[in-house]
Amino acid sequence: MCACDEMQIYKYCHCLLFVREDGMPITEYLPEGHEGREVYGVITDPTPDKGRSLKHKAAQSSPLPSGIDSK
Repeated sequence: MCACDEMQIYKYCHCLLFVREDGMPITEYLPEGHEGREVYGVITDPTPDKGRSLKHKAAQSSPLPSGIDSK
């Protein structure tokens, strides 16, 4: 399991080490405006009952990717 926060919260890993069987990253949990969602679109999770141990932090995190200023 990847230790990065994005994997633990959104089931998406920026290094793309964790993907679906078809090679596509899971993006359905990413917030609007996230780079992964912009690039790949919404890709569903084939195992929604597994992973995302920090999913409770998704609502607390910014809807924009880190490094993006909303001003």
